[in-house]
Amino acid sequence: MSRGLEAVILAGGRSTRFGRDKASAPLRGRPLLQWVAEAVAPAVDRLVIVRAPGQLLPPLDLPVPVDLVDDEFPGLGPLAGLATGLAAVAAPLAFACSCDAPLISAALLARLADIARAASADVVCPRVGGYPQPLVAVYRPATCAPAFRRAVESGAGGLRILAAYAGLRVVEPGEAELRAVDPGLRSFLNANTPDRLAEIDALLG
Repeated sequence: MSRGLEAVILAGGRSTRFGRDKASAPLRGRPLLQWVAEAVAPAVDRLVIVRAPGQLLPPLDLPVPVDLVDDEFPGLGPLAGLATGLAAVAAPLAFACSCDAPLISAALLARLADIARAASADVVCPRVGGYPQPLVAVYRPATCAPAFRRAVESGAGGLRILAAYAGLRVVEPGEAELRAVDPGLRSFLNANTPDRLAEIDALLG
């Protein structure tokens, strides 16, 4: 049965803070991209992975279809990756994340999608620690893909994801609601440096 939800995983970032390609970085013997893809797969019908042109990604073993797309705007950051990825989504809704969040909860994905449907929202962007989390969020591709593309092409808002939300219907669920499905909010932990990856490894221990 179709869930009406796909996932967009951004894998083509420069990884400047990490020092090397994060998608292929090992965590307990498996690449980070495999961890993230496995985490989201139970909640979605299909994965769209956005890579940099020419980027080699580790092979994935998953129970859902996977499509690789090349970033149309390489080097311009996550908003550009989202514009590319969302344009490739066929479902009414898409969960978007980066390839360095291995502890994402499938239950959290499903909850964000439910909120989007109930509120007819274009964007469901959690707020954790006082900050919005646009790379653990659900988007409506029909409205967000063209809006994000316009923002990238115009350079509006300094290519910030949050600036591209202008004119869209945005819902920001808070920590209390999120903890009902992800008590430790581990979905929002990312391995953007080698030290953070080591911390996540320790959590898994």
